[in-house]
Amino acid sequence: MAVTVPVTSDFSARRSVFKEKPETSPSPDECMQPCKFCNPGTIFKMKLDYFLLINEREASNLNVRDKSWAPVFTLDMKAKNCGLRRNHNVICMSVQQASVPKVSVSPLELENAAEPPLNLHKPKEPYTATIVSVERLVGPKAPGETCHIVINHEGNVPYWEGQSYGVIPPGENPKKPGSPHNVRLYSIASTRYGDFFDGKTASLCVRRAVYYDPETGKEDPSKNGVCSNFLCDSKPGDKIKITGPSGKIMLLPEDDPNATHIMIATGTGVAPYRGYLRRMFMESVPKFKFGGLAWLFLGVANSDSLLYDDEFTKYLNDYPNNFRYDRALSREEKNRNGGKMYVQDKIEEYSDEVFKLLDNGAHIYFCGLKGMMPGIQATLKRVAEERGENWEEKLSQLKKNKQWHVEVY
Repeated sequence: MAVTVPVTSDFSARRSVFKEKPETSPSPDECMQPCKFCNPGTIFKMKLDYFLLINEREASNLNVRDKSWAPVFTLDMKAKNCGLRRNHNVICMSVQQASVPKVSVSPLELENAAEPPLNLHKPKEPYTATIVSVERLVGPKAPGETCHIVINHEGNVPYWEGQSYGVIPPGENPKKPGSPHNVRLYSIASTRYGDFFDGKTASLCVRRAVYYDPETGKEDPSKNGVCSNFLCDSKPGDKIKITGPSGKIMLLPEDDPNATHIMIATGTGVAPYRGYLRRMFMESVPKFKFGGLAWLFLGVANSDSLLYDDEFTKYLNDYPNNFRYDRALSREEKNRNGGKMYVQDKIEEYSDEVFKLLDNGAHIYFCGLKGMMPGIQATLKRVAEERGENWEEKLSQLKKNKQWHVEVY
């Protein structure tokens, strides 16, 4: 039996593990022996309990879909050199493809706190965590590089969805000789249980900041982003100093499990929404059973720049009545006026629905570069005026009702 599995050309940009399908569930470490198809350095104890367990009949018909740019090889499911016990079928697939809705999580004590954890570790006494993995998220045609970084905090830096970690890159602050670098804040891109569902990790979505001289067009490493390059260049086992968690404005309101949440992001601003959506649609959380509507608007440059697209598409297929997903690809699509399609143009296409949902109490969130807000605000104001409404009054009411959530940088 053979399964078509997409991988990257150097086997390093995606994390993959082997998972058996025995009669009973194996221990987390049973399938961690490396074979020729997996780079041991990228495995790093990937205890992903949510990987698909399929039977032989299903596997024989499985075609794992991935980004079109990913090369493909055929994995012989009966290969004897896979480092696993003989007569057991295995399947290898990327983290981005493998997910099962409603995964058990622990420890459930993380649900008991009445208030979110805040500033448990401050800049003068940061917590030293460990890098678990660094995965490139975008394709070769994306402008720039964005990485998904998993950090092991051993449960010592708990957080809630929508919060941020501070990261202190190694080295000396050039503006303050003898002092460490300033803290850089990053929205957390996982739920409080982390990507392994055990409450011990947190994930960040980081775009590498690279500076190009406008005159020569060449990269100037001396002006590159210190922290983003440190994170994107990190290797499993590297140490990282983190502070926090911080932030309350982007916390996911859970008092009404049937509420509507409209999420607007550009680029890495999608990070907190990944946490929201995993909590809503992937994890089995006894105290939170989501039955409302989550609507994500994501603006990026092109198809290769889409982040976590496979995850979001899966939710769309599995929960069509509870999730909507609209993408704005500025370099591939045109808006109704023939210009580039930005996220505010996509919102305008559905403006009547959006305004009606807001009138009925929906929460609306904005996360991404601060440059996104003027265009979005101008669009919302124009739509409000076309509807005969005063936008300033409406915005004031949304803020008063705590429906308006903004985190831009």
